[in-house]
Amino acid sequence: MIALLLHMHQPDYRDPKDGRPTMPWVRLHATRGYRDVPILAKKIGAKLTLNLVPSLLDQWDRYAAGGTDIHQELALRPVHSLRPHEISWMLDSFFHGHPSSFRWFPAWGRLRARRDAGEHFDAQALQDVQVWTNLAWFGFSALQDWPELRELRRKGAGFSEAEKLRVLQIQTEILQDLKNLYRGGPELSASPYFHPILPLLVDNAHAQRCMPGNPDPGFRFPEDARLQLHAARQRVGELAPVRGLWPSEGSVSPEVIELAAEAGFSWFATDQGVLEHSDREGGEAQGHRGSWQVGPLRGLFRDRELSDRIGFVYANWEGKKAAEDLLRRAGDSSVLLALDGENPWEGYPDAGESFLTEFLGSGRTRSCAELAAETPVGKIRRIHTGSWINADFGIWIGQKEDQEAWGLLREARQAWEEAGRPASARMHLLAAEGSDWFWWYGDDFSTPFAMEFDRLFRAHLAAAWRAMGKEVPAALQKPIKKQDPRRTSAPRAALPVDDGSWAAWAGAGAVDLRSGSMAPLPDMPQRLLFGERSGKLALKLLPESEGWRVVWPGGSAKISVKGAEIGPVRELHLEGPGGHRLPSEGEIELPALKIGQRSWDPQLGPLLS
Repeated sequence: MIALLLHMHQPDYRDPKDGRPTMPWVRLHATRGYRDVPILAKKIGAKLTLNLVPSLLDQWDRYAAGGTDIHQELALRPVHSLRPHEISWMLDSFFHGHPSSFRWFPAWGRLRARRDAGEHFDAQALQDVQVWTNLAWFGFSALQDWPELRELRRKGAGFSEAEKLRVLQIQTEILQDLKNLYRGGPELSASPYFHPILPLLVDNAHAQRCMPGNPDPGFRFPEDARLQLHAARQRVGELAPVRGLWPSEGSVSPEVIELAAEAGFSWFATDQGVLEHSDREGGEAQGHRGSWQVGPLRGLFRDRELSDRIGFVYANWEGKKAAEDLLRRAGDSSVLLALDGENPWEGYPDAGESFLTEFLGSGRTRSCAELAAETPVGKIRRIHTGSWINADFGIWIGQKEDQEAWGLLREARQAWEEAGRPASARMHLLAAEGSDWFWWYGDDFSTPFAMEFDRLFRAHLAAAWRAMGKEVPAALQKPIKKQDPRRTSAPRAALPVDDGSWAAWAGAGAVDLRSGSMAPLPDMPQRLLFGERSGKLALKLLPESEGWRVVWPGGSAKISVKGAEIGPVRELHLEGPGGHRLPSEGEIELPALKIGQRSWDPQLGPLLS
């Protein structure tokens, strides 16, 4: 029998300043995996376990109450009301998503190809982008319940304002009913409230158990791990009784097991790699399968190869054949499959409907609680301290950026104690403990949004300091994350004559300034556009914020124009109201920019708009 655990999680995208999400992924996944899975499971009576992160529930609640995100607000706006910098940001940000969706929906793919070629977008094309960036995400249950979505996909282009608003209205209806789908259905389990790496909250030094010699940033607050567990079980318990725990990223240690038992959990799940590194007895014939006794709890250990086949292999298979292959490989013994509950279905052409219907309808699935109730196949004398990735914590504490972030978190947490534990700062500190910020530090992974994750982490700490009535440390005013070159896009075409319209900058390269060193400054420009116009380097700040200008030459921030044809590094800086300037440690990297057959010569003089 197969115990399937689907982990429903996205980072907490809410900006601590106003609670508004800065990224749209929670809302978009709600129209696909978050909705499809519980509806299908109830429909066919399938047994499985849906794991919820409480901070995800909080974000669902915000949308259900009428909250919006930046992406959604731009999609709602009539095209004629959009300002040039908003159009530029929209064309940059609205095309993110699974690459396959641009093949599945040719009209959507053609819009992206036009954007990549630097073509002009008229009002109708922009409105089509507003529609497709939402329409492409709907899963199979939404298409069944709102057949008009299928008709709009077939239409492909020329959407009306009314049709756009209807798509967004359907999104809202889905979010308003989403939590109800998790009541009275499959078993629910929980992760810690803000998805922290629990062993690292207990003691940063415990990472040395699996990573000898790793630096110790000094964060050790086991009571925070305890609170994240107790609050999580209570929050998810508002929907259904909760006995099971998927610790964030499968991260466990002997101390975490004790805390989980204290919080009322009776079973937990993690990866087979943790079992393989643990001190255990019995169970040799079963390998990592079955239920294991781990102190007062039962432990389940995911089959890595089979879980990864769902996430990374079967999207390219016919659904029935994929389900048959998985069932054959699983065999007759009890096995745990655990994986993301929303991300895999982005890659399935039908959002996973055929595969999930065949697999969950096979009668061979069960809940994790049922697997945990089996007679243990063995006993773990001392569980390994590690996670589901390489059985260690390298992703979250293994690099200098990770360690710098932990040090800043430690300083804020200690200051909170000294300030008498003001309640107004507590949630900001707990949110800053989440694993997602640390995931993107270092060079382990890359994303176009790395600098935004960095900004949100620092914003939570800054909000905590302010709530304590203390001055925000200067270290929080600058990024921890090294500037990600993916934040810079190269020019796609020479710039046309500047006629004062936004089209004069179509095809320009862009540097995202929003998440850089200037993020804390008031009314800062969001982007720097650059390109060649009539043999000269043209620069433009967007939006044209009051009092901000580009100053040339000299200054404290380097713009490195890289490439063999480019000469020495040249400098400029941004100057704003009150004498604010880009801090000296800030650096913006531009890809190579060749003007005609010559390198960039500053004597040509930049055109500063």
